[in-house]
Amino acid sequence: MFKEIMDALGKVGSRSLTIVLIALAISTFADNGGPIADPFSKISLILPFLVFFSSLLLVCWVDLIHRLNSRLADHDQASWGPLLGGSLLAFCLTVTFWYVSHVPEPLNLKLFGMPNFIRLFALYLFAIETINIGRSFRQRERTAKLG
Repeated sequence: MFKEIMDALGKVGSRSLTIVLIALAISTFADNGGPIADPFSKISLILPFLVFFSSLLLVCWVDLIHRLNSRLADHDQASWGPLLGGSLLAFCLTVTFWYVSHVPEPLNLKLFGMPNFIRLFALYLFAIETINIGRSFRQRERTAKLG
């Protein structure tokens, strides 16, 4: 069953899935767990606004990474996307390894409804999106014009 869920998630673009999960992660900070705890509550009406906000948040984050990359020298092989995304991914993996080693209960589907799992999964996707932000040729071209 887990394989089918992961296959279905793999067919959806990672950016749109990241936006949706960031919105869900933000909604978990509402009273009583937000829409995850009760999907038919009034708090679920804010989900479209949270999706819009999270898409703006992600666009601003990508723009920030591009701006940081544009300040790097042309001959520099570094890129801020993999550096920051890799740091976030390392944190996520650390939390996952800690959880697996300290919680004696076996993993089950109840985990999907826990706010901390949704937040961590959103952070995983955010880290992967950040890793995928590389230096583009257009950025190097723009840097050459500015310099």
